[in-house]
Amino acid sequence: MVRRSRIVSIALMVTITVLVHSQQIQVKEAETYFRIGQTFLHTGSYDAAIEAFSKAIQIKPDYWEAYKGRGCAYANRGQFQEALKDFSNLIRLNPNLPRAYVHRGLVYLHLKETDKAISDFNKTLELEPQNDKAFLGRGTAYLSKGRYKEALSDLTRAIELNPKEADGYANRGAAYLALDDLDRAITDLTKALQINPRHVGAFHNRGKAYLLKGLYDLAIADLTKAIQLHPNSFMAYYDRGTAYFRKGEYARALVDFSKAIDLNPQNPIGYIARSAVYAVRKEYNHALADANKAIALEPKSADAYLNRGFVYEQMEDYQKAVADYTQAISLKPDYDRAYFNRGMVYKKLGKKDGAIADFKKVLEISKDEELRKASEIALKALGER
Repeated sequence: MVRRSRIVSIALMVTITVLVHSQQIQVKEAETYFRIGQTFLHTGSYDAAIEAFSKAIQIKPDYWEAYKGRGCAYANRGQFQEALKDFSNLIRLNPNLPRAYVHRGLVYLHLKETDKAISDFNKTLELEPQNDKAFLGRGTAYLSKGRYKEALSDLTRAIELNPKEADGYANRGAAYLALDDLDRAITDLTKALQINPRHVGAFHNRGKAYLLKGLYDLAIADLTKAIQLHPNSFMAYYDRGTAYFRKGEYARALVDFSKAIDLNPQNPIGYIARSAVYAVRKEYNHALADANKAIALEPKSADAYLNRGFVYEQMEDYQKAVADYTQAISLKPDYDRAYFNRGMVYKKLGKKDGAIADFKKVLEISKDEELRKASEIALKALGER
């Protein structure tokens, strides 16, 4: 009986030893797949990385490092829903890892769920108050929500913590651009390009800043570089077309606006811009076709009616021009450009009182110095001092 008991005990020990050995083999196998996944991830072979990480997770379902790696691979492939699931599993398995919340917050940013992104970045900063990526991410989220002062604060902190990160300067430059602080925007965007000479966003936004400053050649140079780096950018073609238009290079503007329309045929601003080019070239049929298309796409767009009013004004169809400018004002009651344009048409029609009222309205509501100056000149011409 004792002998039999010893035999059973030995058998159990052997079984346990075999199980432990088998588990050790599985752990090593999972780690091997994880290392393979890391190698593929770092070389940009994301499909192969996902396959390797998936095998590691299949063998070891609580392998949080593999979820992190696979989530990064999915994110780099633009598969943000899959990345979101993996980073959520990462947080479930390791809730005190600060970088986990950063990863998920960045995915929420791509999915335009900015409130959830901010929540994750806040959690990161609770766990690690000096995490530069969390300040960068939260600042970017504030930027996308139009909370520019908060964005500037966070992005400045991100730069202080990591002055070698191009995105910090690029995004702070974008915030300054949104606040019309063009010189500071250009300084930050230039710094971003010094760190990363292929930063498409920095080229694009610096080009926009130059455009707003009236430095059209510099704007065109930057926007051309942005297009070279991102050939399918609707806004880069639109902005470069605007620079050409303001330089009076209408043929080039027409090419760029047409390309923008090809890239995004449902966006009315491309048609509005091309319509204006056709109008100054006196190609009125094309101008009206584009103007009508813009209104059809966005019937409540004040800009679309302003544009069609401009087309009618160029055609000397002043009654229709007034009607469209009036509609633009009804849609956007503080639309200084619409008041100015309508005032000019009233002036041409000899409707002095209407013209004076519109020019005075421009002076009341507009911060555009050129528009204000033009209104003052017009009022003096009408005998108003």
